[in-house]
Amino acid sequence: MNVLIISTALRVVVCCAVFAFFVFIPLKSRFRYDSLNTAVLVALLVLITTAITVLFFIHNVFFSKYSSLGIVLWLVSAILIFCLTVKGSYFEILFIVLVVLNLYVNIMAIVKIINNVLSITDPVIWTLITIAVLAAYVPLLWVLMFKLYKQVIEFDISLPFWKFIWIIPALTYLIFFVKIINDYWIHSNHAGTGDIVFSILWSFTTYAFFAVALQMLIQAYKGITTEEENKLIASQLRMQEAQYKRMLEQIETTARIRHDLRHHLISIGAFAEDNDLTGMKRYLADLIPDPSLDEPLSVCQNHIADVILQYYAAMAKNCGTEVKIRADIPQSIPVSDLDLCIILGNLMRNALEACEEQKDTPKRIKVRAGMKGRQLAVIIENTYINEVLIQGDEYKSTKHEGKAIGLSSVKRVVEKYQGILKIDWSNGLFRVYLFL
Repeated sequence: MNVLIISTALRVVVCCAVFAFFVFIPLKSRFRYDSLNTAVLVALLVLITTAITVLFFIHNVFFSKYSSLGIVLWLVSAILIFCLTVKGSYFEILFIVLVVLNLYVNIMAIVKIINNVLSITDPVIWTLITIAVLAAYVPLLWVLMFKLYKQVIEFDISLPFWKFIWIIPALTYLIFFVKIINDYWIHSNHAGTGDIVFSILWSFTTYAFFAVALQMLIQAYKGITTEEENKLIASQLRMQEAQYKRMLEQIETTARIRHDLRHHLISIGAFAEDNDLTGMKRYLADLIPDPSLDEPLSVCQNHIADVILQYYAAMAKNCGTEVKIRADIPQSIPVSDLDLCIILGNLMRNALEACEEQKDTPKRIKVRAGMKGRQLAVIIENTYINEVLIQGDEYKSTKHEGKAIGLSSVKRVVEKYQGILKIDWSNGLFRVYLFL
């Protein structure tokens, strides 16, 4: 009996160690604690899994009659430890826990059926078969976790999918529990060669289900990203159109004034000869150009930054906001046009909307941006009156329920370039510091 318990515990520890590697390494960017504390929590989960397996799943030993209770205990323990270890929504964690449970029990089921068919009772041989089956499934684990799920993690997908997609591994496990557990654990004496084939096919089916589910998430995210990119491009084109229109108006006005200058001088001379000082003042007042003509045609060399900054600056001035921009961004920078558009577009729109909500207080937007070596530095400061809503490390929108989409997009770009994003607010001023 002791040999059976030891060999079972050994098999569980080996399998859990392999699964821990393939599950937690892709999640490293989401760890709540440092590597040492995370390793302690993972080791605790391995210990709990081993204890529950020994107590509830060795046939006719300890609490094997209450195997369903053992499954519930493991699920609760795994979800709790995953929540303590990694950041993520409850439904996403539930999905990954159920996936791990399915993959683990599939391997154990194949080993169990092979041993039943071959009538193997030697614990050493049983352990070797377990290791061999586990090794055969390592490529599938690598594709599923390192190729597909890691993409989902890097995309930081926060879609409603998680609320429903966990049902797939839940259903596959229920089928496994009702069919395979009943046939090969409770009534294991009927196992044959066909049952080995069936268990292997079933394991491949579950892998396929999970791979398709993750691929759906990836494609959905790419679709949403493409839509956002198209909106940004369309918005950028509108900004460029407005900027070009403004430039043309300034050029036409200046050309018209230059063309009429001789006539204006003759008229002024006539007023002077008649000593008509009042008429001359009135005439000169009409000649004074529009104040907008004194504004620079560009604020920096980078076309994307120039268009976005001037577009939102013009909108802000139209709503009575004082705008100061000091930008020195060259045309060629190590940040893509799309990412620069996401950063400046979202931050300037947020600043503009914050100022638009102010009615009786002075409104101001101040922008400083430039290159420090190969680092892009952007500081945007604006006045505001609304309460800043924050939960954990996520800023909440003041316009709708949920997180602030604009700041989330900016944060994603900052993480892509391994940069720094700092936000603070005090004395009616909201400041965003960004370094890429």
